[in-house]
Amino acid sequence: MKFIGIDPGSNTFAIAEVSELGILLSYREVPTSLIPHYAISLVREIVRTRPLLVAVPSGHGLPFYKVNKITEREIFLLSLADPSKEGPLRNFLRNSIWLNNAFVLPSVIELDSVPTYRKINIIDMGTADKVASAFFYRTLYDSFVLVEVGSNFSAVIIVVDGQIIDGFGGTIIPGPTSAGFIDGEVAYLLHKYAKITKDVIYSNGNWERGKELIRMIAEWYSTKFDIPIIVSGKRKYELDFGKKFEFKFKEAAVGSAYIANAVGGGIYRKYLDMLKSSNTAISYVRLKGWEEIISLIKT
Repeated sequence: MKFIGIDPGSNTFAIAEVSELGILLSYREVPTSLIPHYAISLVREIVRTRPLLVAVPSGHGLPFYKVNKITEREIFLLSLADPSKEGPLRNFLRNSIWLNNAFVLPSVIELDSVPTYRKINIIDMGTADKVASAFFYRTLYDSFVLVEVGSNFSAVIIVVDGQIIDGFGGTIIPGPTSAGFIDGEVAYLLHKYAKITKDVIYSNGNWERGKELIRMIAEWYSTKFDIPIIVSGKRKYELDFGKKFEFKFKEAAVGSAYIANAVGGGIYRKYLDMLKSSNTAISYVRLKGWEEIISLIKT
């Protein structure tokens, strides 16, 4: 039996295939810039390999939702962007409906192991690919702090006794390019006199401040639970702390394949309890006026 996982990176989509015993059978990467036009061809290639299960790119997550049932509403919840427009994730998801054996993954905020109070007025505690990376390292460690430092975004995920208990996503922590958290007064003024768009929140990052915050969060949790810090991602050597491994693959891609293996009854099924999840990424916002936004989404 074969299982496939896909990591939707900023620069490349990585596709990993593992066996029932978790052995890596194949791995390759496709430039993300090609995905809007190459998605259907990639899906056809996956179909030809005849995997038992496929864990597809999942953005902000929907707990184990079957891809062949996805509509424009689900694409919006996964991307939090206009589902009718072009984009690597959205294009791939539209074409993935032909995969009868595929599913999407949960993000950190949807995991039942994360206390509800930590989720309030948050969406991005770590996207589904960060959960996949944490699952990969869960096969090596019971408890750890995972710092993922990507090309544009960074995240910190905390795993204690095999459960993810907290997370800080790429739109919270300032990254190499992403702005990270935005002061409430800045958000007010932007809304009043300009417009807050994805381009705004994904640009003008303060990476020096981001590195400070990552270290503060990671070291605090590491000290509190006496657990190691693991640093992964393209820019991992820009941080001067934590354990760093050298793999010839993206941990999120192989981690996604491991999750497919677990769901399909493979060797990693013993870790499946880590992924119990519910609700959506937008279920925990309590700000005034959010009810109106939810009503618009439901229609």
